[in-house]
Amino acid sequence: MVETYLPILLMAALAAAFGVGLMFASWLLGRISKSKTDLTPYECGLDPMDEPYKRLSVRYYIVALLFLLFDVETLFLYPVAAVFKDHAGMAQWRFFVYGEMLLFVGILVVGYIYIVRKGALKWQ
Repeated sequence: MVETYLPILLMAALAAAFGVGLMFASWLLGRISKSKTDLTPYECGLDPMDEPYKRLSVRYYIVALLFLLFDVETLFLYPVAAVFKDHAGMAQWRFFVYGEMLLFVGILVVGYIYIVRKGALKWQ
């Protein structure tokens, strides 16, 4: 029984030894310096311009949530389209699915129009 798990245990031990060895080599060979440059946060090669805990506008979060909402909802279109293509012979089923998807996309469009009218996508 042990010989069946021996390759897995050997690979796990080898991976752990490799990780510990790399950490030890980094500690042994790495340079140690405590300059002001090393202790400052890195922001794309530039000095940080704002405070790290700057308050953001609520609109930023609203746009992010709206993006997630519409992105996830439109992901539901792909599986239905794949199943819709496979069941080419069932005419009644195809019309039902087509109507349901039109209703789904219609609700998405109504939600998008509501969001635009409320001004949730304006940055000013």
